[in-house]
Amino acid sequence: MTQPEDGGDFHREVDDPWDEEYAFTGPVEAHGRGLDFGLLLLRLAVLPLVVQGARAATDMSAFTAQVSGTTLGSAAPDVVAWGVMVGLVALPVLVAVGLFTRPAGFLLAALMASVWSVAVFLGEGDTLLVGAGGLTTQSALLLLGITLPLAFTGAGRLSVDSLRTAGRP
Repeated sequence: MTQPEDGGDFHREVDDPWDEEYAFTGPVEAHGRGLDFGLLLLRLAVLPLVVQGARAATDMSAFTAQVSGTTLGSAAPDVVAWGVMVGLVALPVLVAVGLFTRPAGFLLAALMASVWSVAVFLGEGDTLLVGAGGLTTQSALLLLGITLPLAFTGAGRLSVDSLRTAGRP
């Protein structure tokens, strides 16, 4: 490979596709604003879980009794009930504002997967966690489908993560 004589235009001689207008338009973005808006809508879709967690928090003794009736919660109902309640309140808020979206999305997906698997494989019933009007197997599976992609993609540019990491994904 030959070196350019002046050393300043090396990239133009190495078969690098260079657009003359690139200097005026700036770098091409990897994705458009539509993707960021779509990720924002996905993040906001988990906010109804905060209502479920708040409902559990208002009557913690009844929620603990409900959790103690399940197969997985019978060993340590207080710990499981408090963990689920905190997970239903804190994780959706973190995902919605876009703060630590990947770990919060993964933990929320794991929570929804465990709720769904307990209901389906252990036969705990169709309405879970907070009684009538609560989380069902179908809504747990839907929320799993919403949060798992967020664990892989991140929050997008319309988030606190974008501000915190200076725009890095």
